[in-house]
Amino acid sequence: MAKVKIKMYATIREKFKEGEVELDAETVIDAIRKLVEKYPILKNEVLDENDSLKNDYIYLVNGRNVEFLQKGNTSLKDGDKISIFPPVAGG
Repeated sequence: MAKVKIKMYATIREKFKEGEVELDAETVIDAIRKLVEKYPILKNEVLDENDSLKNDYIYLVNGRNVEFLQKGNTSLKDGDKISIFPPVAGG
């Protein structure tokens, strides 16, 4: 297991005021599920009805989008940082 940090941004941060959360996880989906287990208020924010990553959110590991890695199965190592961004619209 790797010790990683998770940080949320924008509107999701308004609901979750913890800042960074540190936890142990092997993959991105493992980390997000553990985050939701610890903070149930986030369940419908970051996971879909199948407990998978919500497609409309952006999940980064050390600044790299998991869509271009192995998505939720992206392996983690000690010191990795996961950033979660909700959908943003504007114009």
